[in-house]
Amino acid sequence: MMNTVVVAMMAIVSVGTVFANPPNPKVSGDMFGVKKVQGNPDFAQPPQGAEVLFDGTMASAEANWVAEKPKEKGGVIWPVKEGVWIDTATDLLTKKEFGSVQMHLEWRVPKDRVAMGQKGANSGVIFMPKKGWYEIQILESYNNTSNTSCECMAGAVYQRSAPICNPAMPQGEWQSYDITFLAPKFNADGSVARKPTFTVVFNGVKVQDAVEIDGSTLKRTATLSPHPVKQPIKLQYHNDPIEFRNIWVKPLAD
Repeated sequence: MMNTVVVAMMAIVSVGTVFANPPNPKVSGDMFGVKKVQGNPDFAQPPQGAEVLFDGTMASAEANWVAEKPKEKGGVIWPVKEGVWIDTATDLLTKKEFGSVQMHLEWRVPKDRVAMGQKGANSGVIFMPKKGWYEIQILESYNNTSNTSCECMAGAVYQRSAPICNPAMPQGEWQSYDITFLAPKFNADGSVARKPTFTVVFNGVKVQDAVEIDGSTLKRTATLSPHPVKQPIKLQYHNDPIEFRNIWVKPLAD
């Protein structure tokens, strides 16, 4: 029966049917309960002082990124097809380390991809991934076939802060993130001088406004402890071929 249902869903998705978003009382937080608003993606070009991390060419991908896994264990730089970077096989890290930054990236979920909650259309942008791990979630959140926590939908600070609204675009359309990340600061005694802080503009709509987080987003109950405040930025591979283009960062003075 389950296989029949999934096949039926795939057939429906392929012709673009709009799914209803009923509340799901079994899901903590309820992504479907977050108010939908009209997004207007901002396909901004890099401003003065920005560093381009991906410009649509394999040359820029290879110049700025490295696979987290070694080559013999499947680590590869993701392929580029017609200027689109396709999430494949392994997480990627920037070769350069960053602290506080403004980051712009554009992403989309392939139109024919079946998204069921956290499965099928999942990725993330992770700051301080070696020690820390502060993630902005990427997920099909316009017409996902299954509900999930609102703290794990697109525009969320993963497991920490739900977006205040949902400006996601229809699946198959390009979406934009403009993320301002303020790195944590620690005093000499190890106490916290500043918490990691996110402001996120998703498709032109501010969905996180100077949100401070209390620890790693890998675990809801994690607390902050001292760590290096300049680290690579990670793009996550979550077994789904999320597509990217136009990625740049502008370092911010601390």
